Amino acid sequence: MNPRPKHIALAMLSASMTTLVACAGSTPVAPAPAAPPVAAVAAPFDILIRNARVIDGTGAPWFRADVGVRDGHIAAVGDLSASSGRQTIDAQGKVLSPGFIDMHSHSDLSLLKDGRGLSKIMQGVTTEVIGEGVSVAPRHAGDDDGQYGIKPDWTTLAGYFDRLKAQGTSGNVMSYISAGQLRRYVMGEGAQRRATPAEIEQMKALMAQGMQQGAAGLVMALETPGSVQFAPEGDLSLAMPTTDDLIAISRVAAQYGGIYATHLRDQGEHFEDGIREAAIIGEKAGIPVEIFHLKAAGRPNFGKMGPALATLHEARSRGIDIAADVYPYIAAAHPLSVEIPRWAHEGGTEKMLQRLADPKLRPRLQAEVKKYMTTKYYNELTGASGADAVIVSSVPNTPEKYVGKTLGDIARAKGKDPYLEVLDLSIEQNNKVGIVMYYMSEKDMKLALQDPFISFDSDGTAGAPDFGGRPHPRWYGTFPRVLGHYVREEKALPLEDAVRRMTSLPAQRMGVMDRGIVRPGLWADLVLFDPDRIIDKASFENPHQFPEGISHVIVNGVTVVSEGAHTGALPGMPVRGRGYRAP
Repeated sequence: MNPRPKHIALAMLSASMTTLVACAGSTPVAPAPAAPPVAAVAAPFDILIRNARVIDGTGAPWFRADVGVRDGHIAAVGDLSASSGRQTIDAQGKVLSPGFIDMHSHSDLSLLKDGRGLSKIMQGVTTEVIGEGVSVAPRHAGDDDGQYGIKPDWTTLAGYFDRLKAQGTSGNVMSYISAGQLRRYVMGEGAQRRATPAEIEQMKALMAQGMQQGAAGLVMALETPGSVQFAPEGDLSLAMPTTDDLIAISRVAAQYGGIYATHLRDQGEHFEDGIREAAIIGEKAGIPVEIFHLKAAGRPNFGKMGPALATLHEARSRGIDIAADVYPYIAAAHPLSVEIPRWAHEGGTEKMLQRLADPKLRPRLQAEVKKYMTTKYYNELTGASGADAVIVSSVPNTPEKYVGKTLGDIARAKGKDPYLEVLDLSIEQNNKVGIVMYYMSEKDMKLALQDPFISFDSDGTAGAPDFGGRPHPRWYGTFPRVLGHYVREEKALPLEDAVRRMTSLPAQRMGVMDRGIVRPGLWADLVLFDPDRIIDKASFENPHQFPEGISHVIVNGVTVVSEGAHTGALPGMPVRGRGYRAP
C-alpha cells in the first residue's frame, strides 16, 4: 500500500465530510477569518507556498492561506509566516487547488514512450485513469499492438505497474480492467459470438486478479458503429458482452470496492437507453457507475442532452450511484477502424484488411460506412457534413499527404468516393489511421458541463509535441479550457464548483480518499494557476500547444512544473483501487 502518516484516517474523514456538505446544495458560507500563525517547527517544509487563494476542492469559497508540504503530503494549511521551506513559492494571490484528475485517458502506452506526459502535466493533471478499450491487462505473453513502438513485457496489471514505476512518470496512474480485453484474452481477437458460461467464469477470475492487483474497476467501450445497438427485440452486436455478462463481471469488481465505467452502447438514437442499461448494471451488480464522455452524438440527436441528464438524475433518485464525465469540445476522436462495420473485424486486423480488399465485400462495406458517416457527422461551425466533417489526425506513412485534411478533400484529390477511400486508406496505412470527427452540439455539451454530477475527462493521451500528427486538442487543453473559456469567459459555472468537479468529485468516484482536497495529511498533488490568465491554446489546426496561466504543478510533494517549465522530476506512482492486496 502507499505509505500514509498515522493521522491520515482523521484527515480523510474530515475531507469526506467536507465534500458531502459542499456537494449537498447548501448555501455556501463566507470564508472563515484568517487563522493565527501556526507555530514554527524545527524542520523547514519541503515546499512552502505563501499567499495563495486556496480553492480546496470541496466547492467551498476560496480562502487565503499558506500551504506547507512535507514527506509527499500536505503538512499544514493556514498562516505559516513563522515557518520556512526548502523551496518557497510566492503564489502572489494566485489560486492553489488540488491536482486535476482526468477521469478517462488513453495514456496506457504513451507514458511508457515518454513518462513526462507533457500534454497532461502541463495542464495540471496529476492523476490519469486509463484502461478503456484495450486495457494493459490481462495479456498473453507476446501480445503486442505496436502502439508507440512499445513492446509489452508484462501479462498482468501488477507487471504493468512495475514497469511504469521503474521508468517513472510525472503524474499518478489508475487503471481499469476492460471487459473487451477480458473477451480478447479468453475468446480471441474480434470474436463474433456470445461468451459461454465457462468463459464468463474465466473472465470473472481474471477480474478478481486485476482488482487484487489494484484495478479501479471494470470498464467497457460498448458502442458498435455500423450496427444496431438497441433493436426492439433487444438484439445486440455479437462482438459485445451482453448486459448480463457485464452484471456478472461487475459483481466481482463490486466485491473489491470497485466501479463500473462505460462508453455507452449508444450515444445517439438510443442515448437514454444506453444510460438506462448502465443504471441497470449498477443496480443489479451493486456497484457505482461512471459514464464516459457523456454526449448526444450525431446531428439527428442534437438536443437530447436534457432528456439524457434527466434519465441520469432519475436513476440517482432511485438510489443508483451513477454519474458521468464530459470533455469541453464538440468534436471527438478515434481510430478510423471504428468506422468499419463491426462484422468486418472478426479475427483481428489482418482478416479485417483482407475483407476491405475483397471485391465481393467492398460494395457492402462502402455502403455501410457511407450510411453511418453521412448520418452522424456534422460540423455546426462550418456546415460541413459526412466525410467533410472528418479530419485525419495521424497516419504512420506519408503524413504530409493526409494529416490535417478532411476525408472528403483526400478523396476528391484522388478522384474517388470518400467512403471507398475509408477502406483504401485503412489498407494503405495498415489500419493505423487516427481521425477527428465533428458530431456534437455546443448547446448540449455546455448543458452537460454545468450539471453538478458531471466531472471532466480528456479522452486523450499524455503526449508531447514530438509525437507528431494533429491529435485532438483535448490532449493539451481540456482542463484549462473549462477554467478559462467556460468559467471565466462564458461564466457557465462557478470557479469553485469547476475545481470541485476536477478534484474531489472524481477522487470520490474512484474511491481515492487521500487525494483531491487541500487538507493536512492528504497527498500533496497541487496546481497553482492564475484564474485571470488560464486558457487552452491547443487548436484543431495546431494542437501541440501548452496552455497558459499554470505556473506550478506538484505531484506527491515534488515540484514537476515550475514557472511553467517541466523540472524533469518523475514522482508519479500507481494509485491502486480499494481491493488492492499487497503481495
